[in-house]
Amino acid sequence: MSSPIQPAQSSIRPAYQVDISNNDMPIISGHLKMGGKNRAGHSIELTNYYLVQDGKIVIPVMGEFHFSRYARAFWEEELLKIKAGGVDIVATYVFWIHVEEEEGIFNWSGNNDLHAFAELCDKCGLQALVRIGPFAHGECRNGGIPDWMYGRPFQVRSNDPRYLEYVTRLYDQIAQQLEGLLFKDNGPVIGIQLDNEYMHCGAPWEVTYCQGMEWVPSGSEGAGHIQKLKELALNAGFDVPLYTVTGWIRSPILEGETLPMQGGYVFQPWNPDPTYQQPPTREYIFRNRHLNPVLDGEPTYEAANYPFMCCEMGGGTQISYYHRPIVPAEAVESLAVMNLAGGANLIGYYMYHGGTNPVGKHAYLNEYTVPRISYDFQAPIREFGQFNDSFRSLRLLHQFLKDFGDVLAPMTVSLPENAGTIMPEDIQTLRYGIRSNGSTGFVFLNNYQDHVETQAIDDVCIEIHASSETIAIPNEGAIVLEKGVTAILPFGLSLEGVVLRYATTQLLAKIEAGDAVNYFFFAPQGMSSEYAFDAATLQSLSVQSGEIIRRESSTIVSVIPGLDCMITLENLSGKTVRIFTLTRDQAERCSKQSLWGRDRIVISDSTLVTDGDSCWLYSIGHNDVDMLVYPAVERHLATPFGGLRENQEGGFTRYSGSVPSKSVQVAQQAIVSDRIVLTFPADVLEQVNNVILQIDYEGDIGYAYVDGKLIHDHFNNGLTWEIGLKQVGQDLLEKEMVILVTPIVQNSVVPRYVPTGMAFRPDSNGQIPAVIREIRAVAEYKIPIQLA
Repeated sequence: MSSPIQPAQSSIRPAYQVDISNNDMPIISGHLKMGGKNRAGHSIELTNYYLVQDGKIVIPVMGEFHFSRYARAFWEEELLKIKAGGVDIVATYVFWIHVEEEEGIFNWSGNNDLHAFAELCDKCGLQALVRIGPFAHGECRNGGIPDWMYGRPFQVRSNDPRYLEYVTRLYDQIAQQLEGLLFKDNGPVIGIQLDNEYMHCGAPWEVTYCQGMEWVPSGSEGAGHIQKLKELALNAGFDVPLYTVTGWIRSPILEGETLPMQGGYVFQPWNPDPTYQQPPTREYIFRNRHLNPVLDGEPTYEAANYPFMCCEMGGGTQISYYHRPIVPAEAVESLAVMNLAGGANLIGYYMYHGGTNPVGKHAYLNEYTVPRISYDFQAPIREFGQFNDSFRSLRLLHQFLKDFGDVLAPMTVSLPENAGTIMPEDIQTLRYGIRSNGSTGFVFLNNYQDHVETQAIDDVCIEIHASSETIAIPNEGAIVLEKGVTAILPFGLSLEGVVLRYATTQLLAKIEAGDAVNYFFFAPQGMSSEYAFDAATLQSLSVQSGEIIRRESSTIVSVIPGLDCMITLENLSGKTVRIFTLTRDQAERCSKQSLWGRDRIVISDSTLVTDGDSCWLYSIGHNDVDMLVYPAVERHLATPFGGLRENQEGGFTRYSGSVPSKSVQVAQQAIVSDRIVLTFPADVLEQVNNVILQIDYEGDIGYAYVDGKLIHDHFNNGLTWEIGLKQVGQDLLEKEMVILVTPIVQNSVVPRYVPTGMAFRPDSNGQIPAVIREIRAVAEYKIPIQLA
């Protein structure tokens, strides 16, 4: 064990303290009737704390993407984007009403082809968890229950044999779609979810005369109903390692046989009260989520027997008519960090990729409170494949889990004594927690809170009391936690035998290059960057863009983050260890991929997506190629239009160039101020991957029609309305598109939503006139990068 780090040198330095000396968590296995091994010898096992795949402890990342809400022609491209974001498992609903809108007529073709979707998951190197219902919710019409189930002489979501006959038929159909694609057959499907939010909530029946007045029931038969559903699933052939259920308030689980999955949403637009003002949530207060998994309630199971895993952390939100929040990237990242800090060993987002609701033969297939077509969700990957800011902020977190999840997963939660007394409105008290094994671990810091504007917290010093030492972070002075910032700071970490006593930087990735092992960290925004090493565990140390302070037992290195910032260490065996410290901005643009024969770090303003040694850079609005690569590629790189220039920048090689640009001209004819007709050139989609129509308007709702058919809609919340023309389709683009927007009615029975910043006045009829300000067509480029 390393020598103790001396505590704070100044008695007036404020210190926040956590005791980690008694945080042992008994790890048990074999008590859950789940897991398994496939024909190829790959295995999945569960303990009460973490998941083990092929003998290695892992923290997987799961992202929701609905196959029936996306055009089949683009599934593979979008799945590769999802994988590029660091996602390991794709979760997807099977919406019953999508596949059996008319009784007895199942449609598994086109965008409903579940078999083809699962095959593509496998092809793209992704596992799958299929949420087979029968109830789904997901803002789907009737919660996914077909209209024709209304008015039956039995209760849905019950153990009535007449209802279960229909469920049996549905499960048999889904099982046929997934035949040969289950994990046991070397397929990608590692699990299924039984029903959804059972005994927690229902959904409005959309078939009634007055929408929202009668509801699909939430269910009332407890774990007995879940047992029935599992029996039906097993009879249909669903022999999978994981059987999951949502573990919300009141939701029952089948003890030992189903895995409760958790979630959390920061913005809650589903409240039906139009006058509802959402208070700040407790999602950003540290708690031991493994032992206390249900926010504002008690679990219906013994939480210590199950790992804490999440299937529905809000990757954004689906706005409703009366509540239209904008979800910042900080909210999504901080939510993921808080769950990890609380003991989560699988993080799953709903949604990770947005989509578009199909239109049924007889009705729109969504709930009446949300857009009829758009299911963008403000997700990390949006409705038309655009990369949101949250994609980048989450990617750096996912890369950390991929390289260091086996280190973090067995670590248990320790909290300061005051953790349970902090309220969401408190912006002065530091929020922090620790996961550790008693000597090694990570400090989690959070300074984001929804519906509250936080402030910077100065003079932060964390004192960690282990059984034989006290670790002070930092050793002297203090750090600043800026508002809106989260951070994960390591302590006691072994870097190839060199003990990193602490760092005020966050781990990102690890790669081997030549005879050295390279660790990549980044500086949380506004935080000074410092490393403290146990001097007895290294032979030599040098630094570029930094300063070394040697003490009796510690070597302190302060650095200036950037491309040329590198610490070079030599351990006691002569092994070289390099530490790169990036800025936060560089880390958000950073991707670790296996390319051209080895793992590489790529930093680019564009988004890198790979498939084997094939890779592409995605960008909207600019045709430049600019990427920093470490280690350098042994051969030159090129696009189909020529070779790329090469320059050295610090330890990286910069590759730069451009491809031909395309200016998209769309003919616009204004009929009135709130209605415009668009005509597209025949070559609108040539030489580009997509064209994004960007519509700025003042009004309530935007509608896009082609040939009298509604193809897209948008509830105005201040964000630019976007439509991907590739997804609209060439046949429809040959016709005129009509964009129209509706006014905001202020003097209606209940107040309507008015987007922030609308500084115009209602007319004499009490309406705020609708105005289309500007429509732009912006090219999206997908640039192949290849060996020259």
